[in-house]
Amino acid sequence: MDETEGDLTIGLLGPLTVRRDGSPVEVTAGRLRCLLAILALTPGRTVPYHRLGEAIWEDEAPGHLRRTLQTYAGRLRDLLGADRIGGGPHGLVLHACDEDVDAARFERLARGAGDRAQLAAALALWRGEAFEDVDCHWLAATAAPRLDAMRLETVERRIDLDLAEGRHDELIPEMEHLVAAHPLRETLWTRLLIALDRSGRGAEALDRYEGVRAALGDALGADPGPELRRLHADLLAGRPLSAGPSRPPPAAVPRQLPAAPAVFIGREDALDRLRGSDRPVRVLTGAGGVGKSTTAIHWAHRISGEYPDGQLHAELHGFSPHAAPAAPGEVLGRFLRSLGVPPREIPEDTEARTGLFRTVTADLRLLVVLDNARDAAQVRPLIPGAGSALTLITSRNPLTGLLVEHRAASIALETLNPGESHRLLAARLSAAALDREPEAAQAIIDACAGLPLALAVASARAETGPARPLADLARHLLGSGRLDALDTGEPATGVRAVLSWSYRSVGRDAARLFRLLTLAPESDASVEAAASLAGRPAAETARLLDELATARLASEHEPGRYGAHDLLRAYAVEQAEQTDPPKRRDAALRRLVLHYAHTAHAATLLLVPGRPPIDLPERGPGVTVPDLKTSAEAQTWFDAETTALLALVRECDERGWDDLVWPLAWTVTETLHRRNRWRTWMEIERIALAAAERAGNRHWQATSHRKLGRVHGNLREFDAARARFSRAQEVFAEEGDAQGEASVLKNRGYIDYLQGRHRDAAACNVAALERYERLGDRNGQADSLNNIGWSLAQVGEYDTAERHCRDALGIYRELGNGDGLAVCWDSLGFVHAARGEHSAAEDCYERALDFYESPEGNRYRAADTLVRMAENCTASGDADSARVHYGRALEILDRLGHQDAAEVRAALDALPLRGDGPGECRGRRDASMCAS
Repeated sequence: MDETEGDLTIGLLGPLTVRRDGSPVEVTAGRLRCLLAILALTPGRTVPYHRLGEAIWEDEAPGHLRRTLQTYAGRLRDLLGADRIGGGPHGLVLHACDEDVDAARFERLARGAGDRAQLAAALALWRGEAFEDVDCHWLAATAAPRLDAMRLETVERRIDLDLAEGRHDELIPEMEHLVAAHPLRETLWTRLLIALDRSGRGAEALDRYEGVRAALGDALGADPGPELRRLHADLLAGRPLSAGPSRPPPAAVPRQLPAAPAVFIGREDALDRLRGSDRPVRVLTGAGGVGKSTTAIHWAHRISGEYPDGQLHAELHGFSPHAAPAAPGEVLGRFLRSLGVPPREIPEDTEARTGLFRTVTADLRLLVVLDNARDAAQVRPLIPGAGSALTLITSRNPLTGLLVEHRAASIALETLNPGESHRLLAARLSAAALDREPEAAQAIIDACAGLPLALAVASARAETGPARPLADLARHLLGSGRLDALDTGEPATGVRAVLSWSYRSVGRDAARLFRLLTLAPESDASVEAAASLAGRPAAETARLLDELATARLASEHEPGRYGAHDLLRAYAVEQAEQTDPPKRRDAALRRLVLHYAHTAHAATLLLVPGRPPIDLPERGPGVTVPDLKTSAEAQTWFDAETTALLALVRECDERGWDDLVWPLAWTVTETLHRRNRWRTWMEIERIALAAAERAGNRHWQATSHRKLGRVHGNLREFDAARARFSRAQEVFAEEGDAQGEASVLKNRGYIDYLQGRHRDAAACNVAALERYERLGDRNGQADSLNNIGWSLAQVGEYDTAERHCRDALGIYRELGNGDGLAVCWDSLGFVHAARGEHSAAEDCYERALDFYESPEGNRYRAADTLVRMAENCTASGDADSARVHYGRALEILDRLGHQDAAEVRAALDALPLRGDGPGECRGRRDASMCAS
């Protein structure tokens, strides 16, 4: 921008104000004011002409829309400066930054505000109502409500801080004004009731509750929501009111839409139907190659500004020729992480993930694009529930079930008509090129049969040889049949020629890496994994990946991870099958497996210091392993790579690589345990056992039986667990394997404890301890010592129990085993609580919880410790704190979909009311038993 144009500020949060170099500028014409306000909403970003026309004129846009808007743009340039309004072939733009427009500045400040002063600074930008004196229906119906909603949310955040600082008395007049202006907004009423109660006006708060209950019934035919009902119950019971828990906003708003199509022609009817629908779910259907994805992404970019809480995108591979349809649970996992949910809080079960996703998105204006769906079952779990989200789905199938269940709007895409086909080809090749060879151009259009993908392939081929006449391309299309998409509409065949030109542009080594990347089990891979596939150093591989990215044969989805979309992978598979002998591909895959096995093995030993390592196949030349240094780095690696690890276990099993199956399965055990993925662990361990039996390795067999027993125990399948342990113990005894025998004894003690046989549990661990001491296994000794202490504490031998637990604590501290330390602190907390030493117990539990709630921690064990903290508080007469701890535990267990949630919910419901006597402290479940 020309700096001589000077400063420009625009106010939209109240009457329209414009100041240039500090002096006011009068914009008087109604439509000119409307145009300026719309452009100012997104400073620095082009607004398409058609969207401006819809917003300014609604259904009465002038015949020469672009010319009229350019005239208006010229008038704005006269007022604001020659370079302030830009105009191009696609739309107009206000050349300014977010700081120049109060609305954009408010959004930035409000989203980033962390304290009361910052919230107040954001709210101070409001001078009245948004677009107060701008006569524009679109602004009033679309932009203003969004800004008003954000303003109210910001006010509520500031009020919450005021309440926390004890300013309840001075808040009440403001709150009375707010509820009068927004009588159906329950979140405002909850804050008013809290302010009244804290000001000693509880009776008035009860009266106001009855008023809002009646108002909601009259207006909506509905009762107040759960939060208002909770406050009402607390008022009746004489309990102090407090705001309910809320999830903090994600650290970053997800913006996952792929790049907007460079060229987009036609589809006016489909876009009108998408725009005109009020349905929260909209489905684009049509044949392969007809342009569903392009249309969806084009429209998603047009409306993305209306969804300030983010845009999620997933390629579902519903009709991919070389990839299985994406599992809804895996997609939900990615979505939840993008929305700020820590990996440790994401449950394994798809149904539980769906519930958490709908909870997290309930109050968000979110756009969700689900591309290439196979059927309704694949997308049903991915659709947000109540709220302001919009879900846009593309599929070749009609997805009739969604039309019934979600009242989804269905829009079918047909092929382009001849005029639209000509415009698309001209947009890609230029009208002049088509005018020079009109007959050849028409032949290309006829051969492409109105299929956008085929036209894109044809134009791309012409662009790679600009000196060649179009007639050559026409003859090729009509005679050779190489563009199979013209006949079938299948994307994998239609783009083969385009991809070949990119493929041939890279060097031999990069081309080889491009082919080998298809062996990676996921759609992307780390630099180290790619280096192992290629058998080259990581630095050299990184350069090759950059070469592929430059040629658009790969993309860096996130720092250090490269992948390719479905069609690129399909083409790479074809090239690999034609170019690389099976032995070469097998060798690359084995290097990849060894990369994962050695990395996961090192990560496991970081998570559990002191655990005896296993014998792995030699790494061999060409295998790259990242240098993980801390347990946090190890768990982060597992969170990113566990899906790939599981896929490789299954791949090795299918290939009969039994020498790799069992070690690879061993490496994934610890993270499956910490993430409570017991059913998945069961599946993988059964695969490992079968491989061990085929290999005739009795140690592997016995270890798998023992680990399967652990899983059965976690699932409370005790008879199956004991049967597995018996088989393992028999083999370990025959082999003279004291380490294995000790592990089985420790695991048997875990089952005895779960069944209430505490002295038997202690005896098993005493026998295990003797073996661990002979072996010099310090980690095993600590596990057994803690387990003995825990078991004896259950039968009241508290002094002996404490001595054993403190001995274990010292060993774990020596080893640096954070998980073991947490288990010991939890055990010691129970001992102190049982003695009535409630303060000491609370301190021990807090130490355990610090680890369990860290990235390396186990959320199920965190829930167990929280329950014991609640029991300790109940025993000391602190029912309010107990209620908080039970609530946190219940939240974790509900997210995990765990059966223990019912027990905790019952304990929470049974808490005494204020003034009732204390409860009792009791042990429960298995958090303080070391069963590994």
